[in-house]
Amino acid sequence: MKKIIPFKKEIPFNNIHEILSISLEHNLKKNTNNFITGEFVISGDYRMTDISVNTENFEFKLPFDIELDEKYIIDNAVIDIDDFYYEILNSNTLVINIDVLLDRIEEKEEVIEIMPKIEKVEPIKVEVEVPEVKKEEKIIDDKDFVTYKIYIIKEGDGVENILKNYNVSRELLEEYNDLNDLKIGDKIIIPVDE
Repeated sequence: MKKIIPFKKEIPFNNIHEILSISLEHNLKKNTNNFITGEFVISGDYRMTDISVNTENFEFKLPFDIELDEKYIIDNAVIDIDDFYYEILNSNTLVINIDVLLDRIEEKEEVIEIMPKIEKVEPIKVEVEVPEVKKEEKIIDDKDFVTYKIYIIKEGDGVENILKNYNVSRELLEEYNDLNDLKIGDKIIIPVDE
C-alpha cells in the first residue's frame, strides 16, 4: 500500500527574482511508534533581480516530523519523494511543496466487537416438571428385546468415534440408522448391551 504525505513550507527571502538551480535532499527515517522524522535540505542558486549577473547561494534545512495513525504498520515501509515543486511569491517568499511517498505500508485488520446492550431483567420463577428419562426398547424379532440410546450428533463427531465410544459395530449401527450424510443435530439410535 502507498501513501502520499504532502509537505508545504513558505521560506522568507530578501529579493528573489529567479531560481537558477534547486535541489532537494532528505534524511527521513522510520522511528518507533509510527513516527517518521528527519529533515529536508533545499539548496541552490538564485538571482536577486532580472538584470543581476551575480548569483547567490541558498540552503535551508526544514524539519519533518509526522506520526502515522496506529492502523498502519510501517516496519517494511520505504520512504521516498514522490513530487517536488516550488513557487516564488512577491519576490520575497519561496514556497516549497514536497510530496513524501510511503511505499509498502500495511494496514492492520480492524476487529470490531459488537457488544449487546444488556438490560437488567428480574428473574422469573418457573416450575417445570421434568419427565424421567428412560431407556427405550425396540423389538428386533419376536423373542429378543434390545435396549438402545438416542444420540445427538455434535461438532467433531464422526461415525468412527461413536463406534469406539459405544463399543458397537458399524453393521449393527447401520441396522438402525442411515450413516450417510450425518449432520450436527441429527439423532441416531445406538443399541446398548445390558
